[in-house]
Parts: sequence; C-alpha cells; structure tokens
Amino acid sequence: MRIEDLWHSLRGQPVETQRRVDADHPLDIYADFEPPDRPGLVLVCPNQPPDYQSLKAIRIERRQRQDGRWTLRVSLEEPRLIAVFAELCRDIIDSTRTGVDPMRAGSIVLARIERWRALLLADSAGLDRSALRGLIGELLVLETRLLPLVGPDEAVSAWTGPLGLAQDFRMPSGQGIEVKAVDHDADRVLVNGLGQLDGGADPLQLAVVRLEDTGRDASDALTAPLLVGRLRRRLADSPSALRSFNSLLGFVGWTDDDEGTEVIVRLVRIDEHDVLGAFPRLTRATVPPGVVDATYEIVLPTLVTSQ
Repeated sequence: MRIEDLWHSLRGQPVETQRRVDADHPLDIYADFEPPDRPGLVLVCPNQPPDYQSLKAIRIERRQRQDGRWTLRVSLEEPRLIAVFAELCRDIIDSTRTGVDPMRAGSIVLARIERWRALLLADSAGLDRSALRGLIGELLVLETRLLPLVGPDEAVSAWTGPLGLAQDFRMPSGQGIEVKAVDHDADRVLVNGLGQLDGGADPLQLAVVRLEDTGRDASDALTAPLLVGRLRRRLADSPSALRSFNSLLGFVGWTDDDEGTEVIVRLVRIDEHDVLGAFPRLTRATVPPGVVDATYEIVLPTLVTSQ
C-alpha cells in the first residue's frame, strides 16, 4: 500500500495513530498521522538514534519508550510539500528493506534524510549537456512507456532516478528500469556502480534511448523544456502526480529558467534489454571480495527482433 494511502486511512482519528507500513518489512516502521494534518513516519529501534536537527519543513524527534526501545519520528510541518515528503518516506522504506542491522537503523534513516537535505539545497545553476540528455532519456521513457501502461500517479511514483536509487524507475510490480541516453549508433553504455544493473530478486530492464542531434526547426526535434511542458499537460488532470513530477524535477536540478537550448535531439528508438542470465554486468555478488564499487562500460548485446 502506498504511504499516501496509509496516511489517508489514519486521517480523521482524534489522536495520533500509527499503522505498520509493510508486514514483510524487516524493521519496525510505521506510517504516522497526528491531527489535524501532520503525516509522518516512525522507526522503532532498539537503541538511541543519533541526534539530528530538524529541517525547515520536516520535524525530527526521538523519544524513549516505556519498554526501553526508542522511536525516531519524521513528520511534515509544511502541508504543501506533501508530494516531496511522500517520496522521502518511500525512499526510507525502500532503502532499509534489505541488509540493515536494526542497531544501525536510526543512523541509516538519518543518513537518507541528510542526503535529501543535500538534494534540496543543491546548486540550481542548471544542467550540463550530459545531464540534459540523461533527463530527456528518462522523460521519454516516462512518457512513452510508463504513462500508457499505468496511471499518472503510479507512473510518476515509479520515477526513482532523481532520488538517487539504483535504477531510474521502479514499477509497482517491483520491476526496475535503468535508462541510458546514447547517440543513435552507440554500441556501448557507461554503468555507474555495482547496483545499477542489479535488480536483486526483481526483474530488471535496460532501456537504451537512442538520440540524434538535430536543429530546433527539424522534424520531431526535442528539447528538455518541450518534454517537461508536454508531460505537465498530460499530468494536469492528476494534481498529485503533477506535484510529484515537479518535485522530482527539482531533485534533478531542473529549473524552468533553464532553456536547454544546447541539447536539441530527435528520438530514433528505444531499445529494451532484459538484464538476466549472461547479460554483461558487474554486481556485488560477482566481483572479488574487497571491490566495493565500480564504474565500467559494457558492449550492448544485439537485440533479436521478430520477423
């Protein structure tokens, strides 16, 4: 169940109420709602979490329970930022789902919050050419693949790239999609990190967006501002999806002042590779002990097309 749905189920109670986010989650994490309009997320942990100063719009509190355990509560103080806060809570829930020692859970949650704080305060000087091409690739996948497949809210919620997760999209089914924007005739892509092509137990797809440089007045010319505007119009009838979309653009570093004129491209096609079996990749399970991360290139396998 989405965190927004959990908050909605708790809304209207006369006192602060909590509900576990997921029966299968290894940590004790609860959706929390304090009347009249203060959603939150609560972690129950066996030891005292580190001290952390609240942010301007997000309150962070730690308290000791009667049973000796501690709670770390993260709550929203500014209702207009609900879409951003929901993404933060989703990130905390997803990033602590595997491999987290309960004794370190408080520190790990606060580290995720600190990362988000850094994203929110990041320099907004604009995106360089490489970042703009990458953004165009992700927006094209969102527009042409996800929106026709699922509703606006689910499609936008699946866009995890701006949040720094391993893959650019995580579908409601669990499937990950990693997007690479390349020249139209490229035969290889750069992989950033051991987790980027590692879907774990879930299926993973590599979407290679092939782009061709062109002129502004050329047929089918695309720019980042054009795609942003087009997607905003498609999301206009879903206010929550539109709010989340605009928040995620902010995490990317996008501003509406950025004309994006240095990147004008045409979409050639999107190649979809299933990342499984003998697909070329490095993962934490396949590298030698002591290798903690890597950036590397792979030669793209030849796609087999049906006649």
